[in-house]
Amino acid sequence: MKMRSHPRSRHFLRLACFLVLAAAAWFAYVRLQLPARPQTPAAPLPYAVQQVEYDNDSIGLEGTLTVPRTPGRHPAVVLIPGSGEVDRDGSLFGHRFYAVLADDLTRRGFAVLRSDKRGIGRSRGEFARATSLDFAADVQAGLAFLRTRPDIDPERIGLIGHSEGGLVGSIVAAKAPGIAFLVLMAGNGVPADQMLLARTRRQLAQEPAARLERELALQKAVFAAATAPGSEAERAAKVRTLYRAAASRYGRPYSEDEVAPFLTPWMHTLLKIDPQFLLRQAACPVLALVGDKDEVVTAGDNIPALRQALAANPRARVERLPGLNHFFQTARTGALSEVAGIEETMSPRALALIGDWAEQQAQQL
Repeated sequence: MKMRSHPRSRHFLRLACFLVLAAAAWFAYVRLQLPARPQTPAAPLPYAVQQVEYDNDSIGLEGTLTVPRTPGRHPAVVLIPGSGEVDRDGSLFGHRFYAVLADDLTRRGFAVLRSDKRGIGRSRGEFARATSLDFAADVQAGLAFLRTRPDIDPERIGLIGHSEGGLVGSIVAAKAPGIAFLVLMAGNGVPADQMLLARTRRQLAQEPAARLERELALQKAVFAAATAPGSEAERAAKVRTLYRAAASRYGRPYSEDEVAPFLTPWMHTLLKIDPQFLLRQAACPVLALVGDKDEVVTAGDNIPALRQALAANPRARVERLPGLNHFFQTARTGALSEVAGIEETMSPRALALIGDWAEQQAQQL
């Protein structure tokens, strides 16, 4: 028997096809509208580029190692990416943030290792269950790999971490001997829970005081539930109960997208890490940089905290960089929505500051 489709079904299919085609056209349009990325490294390059593999126990990690062509043992840097599913190049909106940074450092004489995070790109492992402590262990595996190479000086290997990568670098520097230096690019000096509360205060600054206080109380309760002892299932139940209660009592809407991050091992760990404690343990030279237009790791909150944490370290330097956003681009407002439209991938001023300081540290060893 021949089946006939219902007119409503045919209409739905036509609409679905139209939406798919419209979305494809929009993404193609956006890609065409992206400005050029003149800082992205392009062949021919004055240094060697090697695809490398190394292991953290049973987890295979892959990355790119750029090495100067000059003879001898070179100082080296491990680049540590920020939060999220970030590849070795820091690819976002056509920018390749970490590739640009690695290019500048390698031209200065550093070997630079940048790797895909576990479970991302060509690295194996499970990203969804990884924590900052796991990423720190992966960085230590990268350090061990570099120290086996005859073209790298094992006494002159530093760490440069961006955003959460700064926190990860601090974890490593606090406990691993022999780190030559540490650079925090938008690394937080304020604990994650306090940063999230401060963001809420900014977002609701124009709302009635009662609403702000309710929201802050909910967030504090969620943080406590997410870091409570017990199983993951027990913590998840507590977090969901808090959101349901807020919806029932005063009509606060919520979605699974809001709840889900607080149920992850990553957030459970992140909320318990004290960056100031870690920085006080770091015996190496430290350069901490925050752009004054950074809307993620705000300079107003984090610069004083970083200075306080590093006050006893005579080889520490903390800088607030005017006009730069979270990715160290020269920005108008610092909003994340600007990132794609900015031609500059990384401010030459930031690159020069990081490169000059790193060279100084390497020369003193």
